[in-house]
Amino acid sequence: MAPFYSEDGWAKPTRFRLEGEWDFLIPGQPPTRFVYELSIGHDESEEIEDPVVGHEALVYYPKGRRRRIFERRGPGSPIYVGGELGVTRGDDRLKAVRPDSSVIATLSLFNVPLAKRIAGRMKAFLRTTNIVPYGFPRTWSPSSKDVIRMLEQDSSVRAWVEERMKCSDLGIRDMSIREDVFVEKSVLFGHYGLNMRVLLEEESRGTQRLFHLFPQIIPALKEAGLAILDEIDGHLHVDIVSEILGWFRSQDSNPHDAQLLVTSHHVGLLDDLEKEEVFIVEKDDTGATRIHGAQDVKGLRRDVRLYPKYRAGVLGGIPRIG
Repeated sequence: MAPFYSEDGWAKPTRFRLEGEWDFLIPGQPPTRFVYELSIGHDESEEIEDPVVGHEALVYYPKGRRRRIFERRGPGSPIYVGGELGVTRGDDRLKAVRPDSSVIATLSLFNVPLAKRIAGRMKAFLRTTNIVPYGFPRTWSPSSKDVIRMLEQDSSVRAWVEERMKCSDLGIRDMSIREDVFVEKSVLFGHYGLNMRVLLEEESRGTQRLFHLFPQIIPALKEAGLAILDEIDGHLHVDIVSEILGWFRSQDSNPHDAQLLVTSHHVGLLDDLEKEEVFIVEKDDTGATRIHGAQDVKGLRRDVRLYPKYRAGVLGGIPRIG
């Protein structure tokens, strides 16, 4: 975990907070509100400032009352554990928790049932993302080969993708996969008014971009979970991006209530969103990035158009040029 590159922010820890409703304690029972908190800093006493956990806690709220499942306050501090975890305070497995590892991950490796269940759910919840944590470029896209493999494995998925491709381009009549003895399989599109099929590689950048997005979206829609896509609007018309958001709103295409988290520079999307769905990202004078929700803007009504409010500077996030 790299610190923020500023004189003031270098020594400050990075904090995360995840809040949601799950049935972690008794699977299949009505979900309970859980809050997971994690703070990661650096041990300045060491020559190499490796990241260390400064604080970690998991709490839940039965009948609205706060109860700790576990909490640790830093390297060397004892780990508090509640009865729900099924581990006593003197358990040797707690001693195995390193300063740079989480309690949940460590106890999951030791097959503690609750920790293993939480780790498994969290891993399964994030179905897909195009963000690459390290290296460049920082985002990735599936290859045509990967998309073709997905389409050939499930005929219903193939039909669904073909229908969406046809809706995104009024000229597309159908989609087919061609297998050649000497080269890899290729995707071709039939167009109204053309007497030859068009290779995917010869289509517009927008058509190619949409085609390669499907493996990053469909797993979440099919199995319930979260898809995180950075810069979803690259090469796509704003109406196509709006259509993708609609797939997650529709009970027909999203029966399991999957979630989509995206970043976009298409401010035209604002009028298609509720204020609770919009978060504004902007930099302050120190270069730090700050995020605030449109719902936190005082006096902003739910029935107002967000795009004019954004252009007027009410929501913030207007770039300063020059």
